[in-house]
Amino acid sequence: MKNDSTDAPVMMLSTTPATHAGRSGYGLLAEHVPGARLIKAPRRDPKGGMRLFLARVARRFAFSRWYVGGSASVEWRAWRELRAGFRGVIHMLWTDLDLGYLDLMLDAGRHRLCGTFHNCPGDLPQVIRFPSRLRKFAAIILMSECQRPFFLNAGVADERIHVVLHGVDTEHFTPGAAGGGRPFTVISAGGYRRNFPLLRKVCARLGDERDIRFEVVAPADFRAMFGGMENVNFSSGLSDAELLAKYQAASCLLHTAEQATANNVLVEALACGLPVVAERVGGIPEYVTDECALLAAPNDDAALADAIRRLALFPAQRGAMAAAARRRAAELSWPAVAARMGAIYRAL
Repeated sequence: MKNDSTDAPVMMLSTTPATHAGRSGYGLLAEHVPGARLIKAPRRDPKGGMRLFLARVARRFAFSRWYVGGSASVEWRAWRELRAGFRGVIHMLWTDLDLGYLDLMLDAGRHRLCGTFHNCPGDLPQVIRFPSRLRKFAAIILMSECQRPFFLNAGVADERIHVVLHGVDTEHFTPGAAGGGRPFTVISAGGYRRNFPLLRKVCARLGDERDIRFEVVAPADFRAMFGGMENVNFSSGLSDAELLAKYQAASCLLHTAEQATANNVLVEALACGLPVVAERVGGIPEYVTDECALLAAPNDDAALADAIRRLALFPAQRGAMAAAARRRAAELSWPAVAARMGAIYRAL
């Protein structure tokens, strides 16, 4: 199995969360690494019976406390490939979710273990049960520099740690047509680690601005939080096409986060040419530039509201930032990310 970009076979392992849109998520990396084989399974436990019991037992002693039956299925299939003679790079795309036992089964002379970690720094100590096993990795891929101290403190050599930012499908996520006469629309999307109380405060601050509207796309559990707000349209459970249409109809992205490493919504909005208004939290400053984003201090709803007003009042600035957002997205396209990963694979 010859791989022109890495000079060695690459086997990628991942569970797939049901909440990810079809053209979102880290698994798309596999499409852009020539010769790579992706082994995947839905991220869920079996429905019941003995298989559910075994999945729960396996989780109890796994590397990741978030290990599920789908993770076990992926590792079992990878183990069969190893028994069949696979030699090369094994890249776990969601190591902090899916690694249970596979690292204990590898032969250092035949296999190079590479793992990507997505969790925020404060979550990693709770998720990773055996930090000492991190030293078995030939390469650890991070979504943000803010994660690095955890791995250094776990005894991982710095030269084995690489920050490779999350990618985006720039062919699917593209800018929409010119806005015409529609109101200035601020989109906020997603649910995980979002700061919804802060988002609501920003919406309330701009409640009297008739020409500024908010499009909140989030899990249905948060609908009641925005009840009665006339400047907010709330939606959930959108298809891929509907989500893309929301991005393309928006004027800017408002991203409020409790903490962050990478975020699909952030890079997708950039690819759709949306200026970003966000907090300076975690890895967010690594994904945007001064040309395409206005960043505020954490929890500063007044500063976020002022940034939105500025974009609404000055369309020339908004247009320049939109073009810069698309340029930044090109730097984060999956082919660009795959090229960086290829260099790491070759070094292994």
